[in-house]
Amino acid sequence: MTIQPKGQKPSPKAASSPDVQGSGADDITSTSLAEYAQMFVHLFNIGQVLCGQTQGVAERFCQEVALVTQERAQLRLHYHKSTSTAAVSAQALSTGFPVQFRDRSYGTLYVVSNPTQTVSPILPLPVAQILAQTCGWLLFTFELAACFPGLSTQSEQQTYGALTKREREVLMLMCQGYGQEAIARALSITPATVSKHRQHIYEHLGVRNERDAILAAYQEGLFSPLEHLY
Repeated sequence: MTIQPKGQKPSPKAASSPDVQGSGADDITSTSLAEYAQMFVHLFNIGQVLCGQTQGVAERFCQEVALVTQERAQLRLHYHKSTSTAAVSAQALSTGFPVQFRDRSYGTLYVVSNPTQTVSPILPLPVAQILAQTCGWLLFTFELAACFPGLSTQSEQQTYGALTKREREVLMLMCQGYGQEAIARALSITPATVSKHRQHIYEHLGVRNERDAILAAYQEGLFSPLEHLY
């Protein structure tokens, strides 16, 4: 059965999460907790390896999900057909958990049924739910890395040291969303001077516009949007 996200009609084998019994937090022992924690650590490590790659990411990630869960779970994406020969049969997969990030739906995480309780997944329900959410977060990250390749790779040329102190101040204000007039007021300089600093920044970073300059600053670790989200 498949646990459907809100707004979707359940399939004939689907059921909502409250109907799944016998696979709650009480099933997680101290030993299994360590094993499940290691499972998530492995997936996040694999996520860092795959982030920024352009070939075989979906296939490799689906394989890693099956591997780390010892074939007890299988990730099936809407747009991808697995070529794995170790795929679990459809009859053995009892419960599906939606894999999504906010309003983006990627597929379903199917979990093998519990041999002693066929209506329940073999993985504890909280673990299966967190696993599905983790897959959604990582798939979203892979998408971002594919759309913005520069975000996941370190620049070969470290150019920040070539900037003057004033140029670094202008760059930081640019990263914070300041326009030319606002930068001029903040630094008590003329807009024309700001324009000259911006052109020097573009030359040093090897870019042609403000957007690419901000991406280059982020790529080199000079700026993080998190600094301004407190």
